[in-house]
Amino acid sequence: MTQEPVPGQQPDPRDSPAVRAGDAEREATVTRLQAAVGEGRIDLDEFGQRAGAAYAAATTAELDALLADLPAPASASPAVGELVGERTPAAVVSVFGDIKVAATTSVPERASTVFGDVRIDLRGMRTSAEVVELELGTVFGDVEVIVSEGVAAEIAGWTVFGDRKTELAAVPRLAGTPRVVVRARTLFGDLRLRSLAPGESPSRWRAVLDRLADRRPPPPPPRL
Repeated sequence: MTQEPVPGQQPDPRDSPAVRAGDAEREATVTRLQAAVGEGRIDLDEFGQRAGAAYAAATTAELDALLADLPAPASASPAVGELVGERTPAAVVSVFGDIKVAATTSVPERASTVFGDVRIDLRGMRTSAEVVELELGTVFGDVEVIVSEGVAAEIAGWTVFGDRKTELAAVPRLAGTPRVVVRARTLFGDLRLRSLAPGESPSRWRAVLDRLADRRPPPPPPRL
């Protein structure tokens, strides 16, 4: 027997049919979660859990629940991951990809990714700041920061199932250079802070090939 609705009584939302979620709604939810990481509202661990739940969600109600404790994004906010000229955003976030930044006059304060590496090359940076602070993180990837020889730098943070390495050249600090402070975290990845000479390739194999090329004897003079 069907129960007649009582006049003035609000319908129970549980009686409403579930709306199936589409790929566009899932991607929009993950994009909002990416922005929340950059805003410091959730950490990488929670992002990974929520993103996995978003891709597995069957209904829009499940997606709404993943964003229920997050504010709506501001319409004027810069696009996450945008890197154009001097408009470097405060935070860069990626999923299933690497973040590689070669700084000139500015650098993101925070960068994080899932299933990717974070590499920040500060050798070309020109700044009047006394201290440059970076907050970096990744899940299933490595974090690497490169500074010029003679720049004071330090790295702090934690890694789970990974190593932390500091490889700075034993040269005096150059006058006028900033102190670089890196706070980083990785899950299943390494943390690495190192210095390189100007023009030296950050790729280990490229550097080896360059050194071998330097040692190669000059060609014999042409026969007359």
